[in-house]
Amino acid sequence: MNRKRVLILGGGHAGVRCARELIKQQRTSDEIDITMVSRENVEVWHGLMPQIVSGVLQAQHVLIPLREILPGVTIYAREIESIDPVNRRVTLSLDGEGDEVALEADYLVIALGSVTDLSRFPGLTEHALQTKTIGDFIHLRNHLIDMLEAASVTTDAAERQRRLTFVIAGAGYAGVEIASEANEFLRASLRSYPMIAPSELKVITVDILTRVLPTFNDQLAQRVLDRMRHRGIELRLGVGIKEATASAIVLADGSRIETRSIIATVGIGTNPLVRGLPLELQRGRIPCDRFCRVPGWPGVYAVGDNAAVPDPGSGQPYGAMVMVAFGEGAQAARNILADVRGQPPQPCRPTRFGEVALLSRRYGVAQVRRIALHGWPASLVSRALFLSFMPTWRRRLALALHWMGSALLPDHLTPLPLGRSNTVIPMRFGAREAIVREGEMSGRFYIITSGEVEVVRQVDGKEQQLRRLGPGDHFGEIGLIGNRRRTATVRTVTDTSVLSLARQDFAALVEHLPALQDALGPPDDLK
Repeated sequence: MNRKRVLILGGGHAGVRCARELIKQQRTSDEIDITMVSRENVEVWHGLMPQIVSGVLQAQHVLIPLREILPGVTIYAREIESIDPVNRRVTLSLDGEGDEVALEADYLVIALGSVTDLSRFPGLTEHALQTKTIGDFIHLRNHLIDMLEAASVTTDAAERQRRLTFVIAGAGYAGVEIASEANEFLRASLRSYPMIAPSELKVITVDILTRVLPTFNDQLAQRVLDRMRHRGIELRLGVGIKEATASAIVLADGSRIETRSIIATVGIGTNPLVRGLPLELQRGRIPCDRFCRVPGWPGVYAVGDNAAVPDPGSGQPYGAMVMVAFGEGAQAARNILADVRGQPPQPCRPTRFGEVALLSRRYGVAQVRRIALHGWPASLVSRALFLSFMPTWRRRLALALHWMGSALLPDHLTPLPLGRSNTVIPMRFGAREAIVREGEMSGRFYIITSGEVEVVRQVDGKEQQLRRLGPGDHFGEIGLIGNRRRTATVRTVTDTSVLSLARQDFAALVEHLPALQDALGPPDDLK
């Protein structure tokens, strides 16, 4: 008998649970080989990541190495280039230029999850802080500290308020948890910034829905709403996002919030690899039967956020939730083993223990079976549930000990420098916004990609327009080349998009390309 090859695409909760169930349930006589392809060699516990913002947890507590929990599984920590579901063939890119490898399987499990897609909201892609990866959360924590530092020294009152205003887009699980953790972190940190009054700090949650945590019952959702308001969080519910710029977010009702910090927890999109499959998706997900199989593709299964597996009772697809991902991954594994053994498959019925949300060190909400809890009892239940799903006792003990330690010795202001490179950054501005102001220190170089701007200067107390610039034109080089303050104000005439380059990167270009300095020489009226 030839050994059967099982290939799992994706190292998220659904893919890992599928692999672990195969390891647990397989018999020696099954003769299967398990391979997993994952961009990262870790399973990420997204439900715990908001606690990185407040310093309750560190990165190592939410990342679990796949090789630690999947013994005997061949793991490729590589990018997937293409998927051929008909032949169950997957092509991966390796390190070298044009270097690739093809994997074939008898059973293919697609567990690629979802991606962030903010394209529905103009400007959000360019200016929002995302909350998808571990790097996003570390960067978010560093950003909060940077805003406090900048606000503590700025003399411009309007800019100070922008630095102290934080807008969270979305009031679901992630939005509520991130808003609460960020609010607790910022307010606790103010003891180190006596020059900033607590009343200056604004944390605002925005959502088009009229309530928070829509999957919780009304009573718990209202308790969370009251708790957030009591802790100083402003909620603007029932209003959507119209657009975002470098200095503000504009809501659908026309109101404008001046801010330098937009935190996006919205915009779930279809994984591009899933979107490229030769089938009609069901609201962005792969249509499956109740056994997690993809009709028309023998041996192909789909689980997790990228799968639309119908509930046998209602016929409607299960929601994109962690407990559902666990259940689908495990059932797909059992059905693969059943097929190997010549047995009939069983329908997927994920166990639903309940729903939990942690809002701070001592406050949570939990909806377990028919029991609704809030406050510290819910916090304990939430933590116990997370601990129960940790894959090893060592992981459970480490997480529990750190939770206890962080409650006794909280860490508020330690940043985690990432050494992020300053590269070309796309930026978007609304009409009549100042991109640079006369007299400011020069920091970036700009190239206009769309829209129109005007260059103006104060002459004898009156504003004089010097010129207008459009797509393909550039500005900002005068101050950078001469290390001078801005000699003019550049203000948008229409909605405008630009590419910006930081001072150090611009300096490196000019240093290595001397001709560039001559080519970028300013016109006489701007010297």
